[in-house]
Amino acid sequence: MRDEQPVDEVESSATIRADTAEEDALGASVVSNRGDRLRGFAGRYGLVFVLLILIIGFSIRLPDTFPTSNNLQLMLVTQAILLVLALGLTAPLRCGDFDLSIAATMIFCAAVIGVLTVQHGVDPVVAMVVALAVGLLVGACNGLIVVGLGINPFIVTLGTMTILQGLSFAITNSEVISGLPDTVVDFSRYRIFGLQAMVYLGWVLAVVLWYVYRYTPFGRFTLFVGGNAEAARLAGVPVPRIRFIAFLISGLLSGFAGVLLAGSLGAVNPSIGGQYLLQPYAAAFLGAAVIYVGRFNVVGTLVGLYLLVVGSTGLQLLGAPTSTTEIFNGIALVAAVAFARLSGGTDDVPALSWIRGHWQRLTRKRAAP
Repeated sequence: MRDEQPVDEVESSATIRADTAEEDALGASVVSNRGDRLRGFAGRYGLVFVLLILIIGFSIRLPDTFPTSNNLQLMLVTQAILLVLALGLTAPLRCGDFDLSIAATMIFCAAVIGVLTVQHGVDPVVAMVVALAVGLLVGACNGLIVVGLGINPFIVTLGTMTILQGLSFAITNSEVISGLPDTVVDFSRYRIFGLQAMVYLGWVLAVVLWYVYRYTPFGRFTLFVGGNAEAARLAGVPVPRIRFIAFLISGLLSGFAGVLLAGSLGAVNPSIGGQYLLQPYAAAFLGAAVIYVGRFNVVGTLVGLYLLVVGSTGLQLLGAPTSTTEIFNGIALVAAVAFARLSGGTDDVPALSWIRGHWQRLTRKRAAP
């Protein structure tokens, strides 16, 4: 007959096993937390590292052309107007709305400046103020129709875009208006430390919007509305007012972009609006995949915009055709959203959330008796 193991020895052995299991669980938890932090860090700053890698790579490959002051100035200047458009676009996007009329609003406001100053001799400062008012009016019209009547913002702003394109051709007689006054030109082109004024104006707007989104009730409310408008309404958030103000911001900044465009070119071409629509959207959606992942934000939009211009400029300097720019923009956008999704930085990509929400509402309506 076997000797029975002493009770105290059994208890000691059980205690050791329990301690070991607890240590294993704690170690696994630490490893898991560390992995989560690494994935979160990669999701938040992955595109920043991609931007740095592109800059370093093109600088090594093209030492005589890419890392030069002239090329840097060119990239910053060419993106200044797109930056203003992208910043204005973030306001409705944070609320879950779309504004496809930003480029058409910009061109129409620029055309207003050209017609008033060149054809009617209106004071340039007055003309620029009128252009800003027109942009604000367009935003108000979009907001009233979308928020007041409850019509899909995609449809409304698509219609507004078409109307403004037609009006731009109408008031300019489908011709390029050149010879804009020096006051308009200097407002955009005046050089400060080697850079044109519109570059600094874009950065100032970025700082202002960053503060608004980060530290004001309006900025926080836009996220609540974009996340769940009905829950935000039940929580006391003035959802219609927030959405309306977002469209006002988009229209006003589109008008301001029109002022900068007129001064930058010194002329107004009513047919170039299509060139200014994809990149602001690409930059804004890229921005939602960096820094504050899953949220449209100012810092991310800056990173996204400069990533696009660095990539496309570097490829063109390597001899790639001009069409490569559009291809690169599309690939970068898809890759950024996929990266943010796979990295675990966000549970929901804003664009996919918007599409899924509208699809669910549509299917519920069809299923209703």
